[in-house]
Amino acid sequence: MVRIIIPAYNEAANLSQVAREIAEVLRSEPHRLYIVNDGSWDTTASVLERLATQAPITILTHPVNRGVAAAFRTGFTSVLSEAANDDVVILMEGDGTSAPSLLPTLLARIRAGADVVIASRYQPGGGYTRFPLKRLVLSRGANLIFRILFPIPGVQDYTIFYRAYRIPPLRATIQAYGQRFIESTTFLANAEILLKLRPHLRRVVEVPLEYDYGKKRGKTGMKIGKNLRSYLAFIAQHGFRNP
Repeated sequence: MVRIIIPAYNEAANLSQVAREIAEVLRSEPHRLYIVNDGSWDTTASVLERLATQAPITILTHPVNRGVAAAFRTGFTSVLSEAANDDVVILMEGDGTSAPSLLPTLLARIRAGADVVIASRYQPGGGYTRFPLKRLVLSRGANLIFRILFPIPGVQDYTIFYRAYRIPPLRATIQAYGQRFIESTTFLANAEILLKLRPHLRRVVEVPLEYDYGKKRGKTGMKIGKNLRSYLAFIAQHGFRNP
């Protein structure tokens, strides 16, 4: 079973297309979407109710916006309560920037023996398209620092949402950390998850992703200043040692 976690904050304009593309790509794969409606104030809730009548979707709801890290926690908790060890967990964005066409490649690499497969902007054929300058500087800078201070063989892109995971390393990491599995409250959670998984990983691979920011409709939920402060605090706290 392929279990896909999708955080959604005001994604009414995007979710129908995302769900349709996933269904087309995975039509021969048993799968379920776990969509976390993180306090959306647009029509995300009604869009999800309609989609759930047409596709295998579990709706997870935060009555108020709690942020992307809390959405991750909710999604992983729900998935791991149901998943078998041979299932695959995939984390995607709900705004269309996590290209569903890449799903078969992610699954193939997991089934070939990888523990985590990252859709990377730093592999040949990947990159940033129509990306806002401030976000581009933050993303490139953060990934460079993580590569230097927290090296993981095979990893160039530490901050991207779009990844596939085997279940056993996730279970082992959550067993080790408990409620501390995700401690950050910002988009830093992407890197934090990967770094905490590190002791339980045998092999991580990357596949190229062309991250086209222009596919996003509506405003981003990322606050540049808050995320920058969280990256700097994490780096200052952990430095050259394991998180």
